[in-house]
Amino acid sequence: MLRVVIDTNVLVSSVFGGKPNEVVKLWRDQQLVLCLSDEIVAEYLEVLARFGDVRQELLEFLATLSQSQNAVFVVPGDHIQVVVADPEDDKFLECAVAAGAQAIVSGDRHLLDLGQFRGILIMAPAAFLAWFRARQA
Repeated sequence: MLRVVIDTNVLVSSVFGGKPNEVVKLWRDQQLVLCLSDEIVAEYLEVLARFGDVRQELLEFLATLSQSQNAVFVVPGDHIQVVVADPEDDKFLECAVAAGAQAIVSGDRHLLDLGQFRGILIMAPAAFLAWFRARQA
């Protein structure tokens, strides 16, 4: 099954619908394996604390991770320093490499500008969905 890292901005945006929601739905429908690290989960929680109106829904999402058959937690071995403009984004690359992910789904320009890293595609939600659907055809 396809392994994917979902950036925090996509997770938060998924609550409001649209393409980010479709990406998260693929995970919920067990069509993807969601790759996570402690650093990514910590960022999810930190960002959630800022959004009182969506916080409960996203916290429920995170609670389901512990029981999910299609989520994998990794401890990144490589310390990657690639995103000079925003070094905090490197955690998504580290997780993807450690998990053997095929893609990172992000709305972050710093990551999207890379296009790929070590063969891992980095795409916005709409591009990822088109790519995913083409693979299924």
